[in-house]
Amino acid sequence: LKNVEADVVACLRMVSTLGLFSDNESKDDITTSSMKYLLLPYYLGLCHMHADPGRGDRLERCEAAAGCFRDFVRECADKGVLEDAMKPFEERMLGDGGSGSGGGGGTPLRFSRDEKIALYRRQKELQQHMASLSRLEADEENARSLHLLRINTSAMLACQHYASLQQECELLAFQKEREKAMERSGGAQAFAAQEAARREERARQQRETFASLKSAAATLQADRERFAQGVFKPSHILPTMTVEEFGELELRRMQERERERQQQGPGQQGGRGDRCCSDDDHSEDEECVKKAREWDDFKDDNPFGSGNSKLRPCG
Repeated sequence: LKNVEADVVACLRMVSTLGLFSDNESKDDITTSSMKYLLLPYYLGLCHMHADPGRGDRLERCEAAAGCFRDFVRECADKGVLEDAMKPFEERMLGDGGSGSGGGGGTPLRFSRDEKIALYRRQKELQQHMASLSRLEADEENARSLHLLRINTSAMLACQHYASLQQECELLAFQKEREKAMERSGGAQAFAAQEAARREERARQQRETFASLKSAAATLQADRERFAQGVFKPSHILPTMTVEEFGELELRRMQERERERQQQGPGQQGGRGDRCCSDDDHSEDEECVKKAREWDDFKDDNPFGSGNSKLRPCG
């Protein structure tokens, strides 16, 4: 990258020495073979922006890169090379303090979300157009159109790089001023300890916040699962066994009653209790008559099946 930067600087020096571009000429006055040299300030800005952090001050590199991008856009605007879609960004980029060479001298250039989307889509369109032109016959008209497309694409990228470099320059300048203040006060170690304590406190608060959010999320998930289980719950009580299982149960009960009756013997089966509880008994025993009447009254007050009315879905 160091060699590339040196070559770009040498090319810029040769262009200036030869007077390849004049201040009063437009894009129609520039020859097709010379249009590619308009991109030299843009390439120099890229070299400054991607330079090795160990080579010199990063703040100076960022300011130099921003200056190169601004000079590139200004020269393209003066020559009338830029398309109409670049006019708003060009005016904001070169508006206030545009004559300076630093990255923070002018008005901060900020892009809204819609502007970023529009720039991205326009860049994709220009790149697709360049790809289609590169496949055509290499005549002068196609070469000139290809140079114009490449210059406009580079100008859009230069505006975006310029905006990001302005923010980086602000951060680097703030850091540099803080380091100077720390050196003047002599409290570098105390400041570092305070910063570490602040970071630890922020980390502790974040852990507590994450723990509370996790417990709240678990509670919400449990409630959600409980509500989801009750969505399709029927309005009536579901049976606990099938008809076959109920029949087998009744069969076992009948067999048990039969065994108990056989174990009691024939003398006990015709006792007073059986006679009073039998429907075919016509005895005049007062106790049996009383029980029979009470049973008839109970059946009149509670008809067959009335006890299951609440279990019906529409009851």
